[in-house]
Amino acid sequence: MEEDWRNKRNQIIGLGDNSYKKSYYPQLQEKIAEIERSYSNLISLFNSINDAVIIHDEYGKLYQVNKKAKELYNIDDADLENITLYDISSSRNNLDVIPELCKTVMDGETPVFDWILLKYRTKLESYVQVSLNTVMWYGEKRIVAVVRDFTERMKFEMEIVAAKEKAEEGDRLKTAFLHNLSHEIRTPLNAICGFADFLSEPSITESERKKYISIIQKSSTQLLSIITDILTISFLDTMQERVNNEKVCINEVIRELYTIFSSRASNLGLILHTKTPLEDEQSEIFTDRTKVTQILTNLLTNAFRFTPEGYIEFGYSLKENNLEFFVKDSGIGIKPEFHQRIFERFTQAEISISEKYGGTGLGLAISKSFTTMLGGKIWLESEPGKGSVFYFTIPIKLPSEKI
Repeated sequence: MEEDWRNKRNQIIGLGDNSYKKSYYPQLQEKIAEIERSYSNLISLFNSINDAVIIHDEYGKLYQVNKKAKELYNIDDADLENITLYDISSSRNNLDVIPELCKTVMDGETPVFDWILLKYRTKLESYVQVSLNTVMWYGEKRIVAVVRDFTERMKFEMEIVAAKEKAEEGDRLKTAFLHNLSHEIRTPLNAICGFADFLSEPSITESERKKYISIIQKSSTQLLSIITDILTISFLDTMQERVNNEKVCINEVIRELYTIFSSRASNLGLILHTKTPLEDEQSEIFTDRTKVTQILTNLLTNAFRFTPEGYIEFGYSLKENNLEFFVKDSGIGIKPEFHQRIFERFTQAEISISEKYGGTGLGLAISKSFTTMLGGKIWLESEPGKGSVFYFTIPIKLPSEKI
């Protein structure tokens, strides 16, 4: 643009004979200086515009761009000789409409539309709004495109939409959680209250009394487990949960859990296996026994809840400096899109599953928090109809490394 102006100025200076130039030279110089100041102001104004401005012809050839356009699309004055509007427009646009748009503008219309432009060479995309108009450029009718970049605004809007969806999903999950929690608490409470009343009946037999007491004991244990989960989540939220390390024989933990869950497996017609490849002494590590037991208990409880038939296997294997625990089942499985979500609080794979199988949706969230506190990680492998395998790791820390 500046070079064009210099050429025209030189032509003006060269007009007429020497006497003409001598007589009018001071006025001409002053006029030239005034024009140069105006030109400088025009360029400053042109480059101060916060939107990108691109001047091109009806065929997409670029003639001039302002500073914002140069920065936004990675172009400079030298590029203007080599590129067109097509070179900085994404192929995701319908590029065939460019000639039609240009013709529309040349005919007097001023369209505004969304477009995707590219950084020249890097091909990074910017989402923009373009308004087109005409301008006289050195005596020729050209098109001026004012380009407003809304890439960041679009990202912000998408974040707002995502946050809104997440909040709505959170509200939905909390509603489902409260519904489940109400059901989970009422069920054992009703059993406790109902069968406690039966115990006061003088006509019941001894076998009935033992049966009712057994139901009350199981319901009390179930209720205590629910309340414990809620309190644990509260402790985790307030960062009051602590790791209490001690010498733990992992084989012993596995045996205890097998004893607890074997009768349940038998009652449900499931096969229960364990895997403990190390000898008792070799399986002794320094960790929080309660938390390891709770993680395995939560995973086993889920396995029993979602495995109507087949088997459940749990145990560990030695993986470098970690014990890798697993709980494997032949249950209903979990869709891949839920593999991460189910570790969030109040979340189960699907509300329909929650309604059918029950549960508060806190067990896996607690297990994930505990695993992180112990220095490990937790994950799963699962497909619908093919069962699930939950894994978690605990670093091997020998009792001698306590300090």
